[in-house]
Amino acid sequence: MYNEDDHDPQNIMKSNLTQLKLGEVAVICGIMVNCDNTIRQRLLDLGFVKGAEVSVQNISPLGDPVAYCVHETLIALRKEDALFVQIIKDKEHDDVE
Repeated sequence: MYNEDDHDPQNIMKSNLTQLKLGEVAVICGIMVNCDNTIRQRLLDLGFVKGAEVSVQNISPLGDPVAYCVHETLIALRKEDALFVQIIKDKEHDDVE
């Protein structure tokens, strides 16, 4: 499981799920406070919970929706819902190819 204390704060980027590119991996750090309660509960029920690893598996031809892998399950989210999911990416891992 991801522990923010184990990483250099200089190498951590916080953003939302829509900023994740194909093949990138991040850790969910929460759901934004301005998220409607119905959408929040749906995201939590689907497994978008704090500490879960998430990656982009597929992007539709028009860019929306995007298929994310979370808890070994493939879930398609619309951009309008993915905007509410906050993630942490470690820049060190982005530089490795």
